[in-house]
Amino acid sequence: MPQVVTTRMARPVSDDLRKWGFLEAAPKRDALTAEVIELARRIGTVASLTPTADWCYANLALALVRDCIAYQLDNERMGREQIDGYTDPPVSPLLPLARGVDDCDAKARLFVALCLARGLDAQMVPRWKGPRLSHVYARVYLRGPRNVAPRWWFAETILRRARLGDVAENVPKELETGKWSF
Repeated sequence: MPQVVTTRMARPVSDDLRKWGFLEAAPKRDALTAEVIELARRIGTVASLTPTADWCYANLALALVRDCIAYQLDNERMGREQIDGYTDPPVSPLLPLARGVDDCDAKARLFVALCLARGLDAQMVPRWKGPRLSHVYARVYLRGPRNVAPRWWFAETILRRARLGDVAENVPKELETGKWSF
């Protein structure tokens, strides 16, 4: 039996690995649902009006999850961690959008699902703090408007000023507070 490493006041590391395994796979399932396919189609209709449709699509999907779902930690909202289909029963992948508030994994999960439903290669990206899963964001593989070849573009879904391609550390902080805005 593998040894489970624990830290004081924390769950075993194996729990974080299981959670990451679920989160990594969840957008692929979500992308196959009729409601995500329909939302992707609608976003795609707008994006198709531009000469860089995939680039426009990814930016619109990012804006949707970043700006229309307020960032709030599950512990603040629910008093515990809440991941649809993992800690709670499966629900519509669009519930975070309907609810208007959720955390990093739900926002990144919907972004990735929307990109996959469009046919774009996209993935969840974990951020580990030592052995702990501390944050989740996304990335999408496509050609930018001034690029000859496609590449991976990060999608930080919780920071209000983040643009496609930004990692959290490169997102400008608010002048008034010196902090990132959510």
